[in-house]
Amino acid sequence: MAKKSKKKDIRLPVRFHQTFIPEKKYITSLLRFAAGGGEGTDQEISAETGIPVGQSSGKVPAIISYSRGMGLIEVKKGRKSGQKRPLLTDFGRSVLLEDPNLSEAISQWIAHLHLCRRSGGAEIWHLTFGPASDILGMEFSEDQLEDYLSGIFGKHNRSLIGPMVRMYAEQEAFKTAGAIVREKSGLHRVPAPILGGFANGYAAFLLAIWERHFPQDRQVTLTDFEAETFWQRIAGWNDRQAEIILGMLQEKGAIDVDRQIRPWVLTRKAESKSYWRVLYDDLA
Repeated sequence: MAKKSKKKDIRLPVRFHQTFIPEKKYITSLLRFAAGGGEGTDQEISAETGIPVGQSSGKVPAIISYSRGMGLIEVKKGRKSGQKRPLLTDFGRSVLLEDPNLSEAISQWIAHLHLCRRSGGAEIWHLTFGPASDILGMEFSEDQLEDYLSGIFGKHNRSLIGPMVRMYAEQEAFKTAGAIVREKSGLHRVPAPILGGFANGYAAFLLAIWERHFPQDRQVTLTDFEAETFWQRIAGWNDRQAEIILGMLQEKGAIDVDRQIRPWVLTRKAESKSYWRVLYDDLA
């Protein structure tokens, strides 16, 4: 029996974004600030990075939160009161070294998957791409999604979707990934690409959420893994697509898959940090 982590799942609150989309140029500026060992108040970070901020609100806290939810940084307290100190994660370091402008689809997709995580992601992203998929599927109207979310947060809460859909429509944000698209018929979720060049990224992400949710287990059934992490659902893969991805990760040496018994049993063969280092190595 797999032992789930006892850590509480913490996600970014509903309106952390303050209606701002995550503009890539500002994420890049923040990653460079973190790489240089920077710390400061929102105003000080704004002065150093060029990310706009006002007296009471602004893009700095939103961009910091987005970057944290995307798994690019961790945030510690600074040396002085009110200061924040962003630290690059292994993923963030690879992005800054290899794709600092986040122009590659793999960078945007892996950041998106992080944002949808059960633990560490953002509330609305997790609900939309995770649990809601069991009810709404891959195509639904904005009203259906809004009704689903307001059923959780209360009917008095509207406009819960916020800038999420717009984020994947704007070129300055994450249009290259385009994980959700607005069409005449409504909203359409796009599955994460099944490409060999993405295998290292998918391996790193799967191992990272394994390390978070099942830190003491080398083996876990696919059913238990999915129930705890929503891995397949947040990627938008059907069962056949998930099987292909698991085969790719097995070939990469990240996991072993025992297909002789049902449900399938996954065995962890590596650590996530090994794959963050080679995130971009297989891109054509």
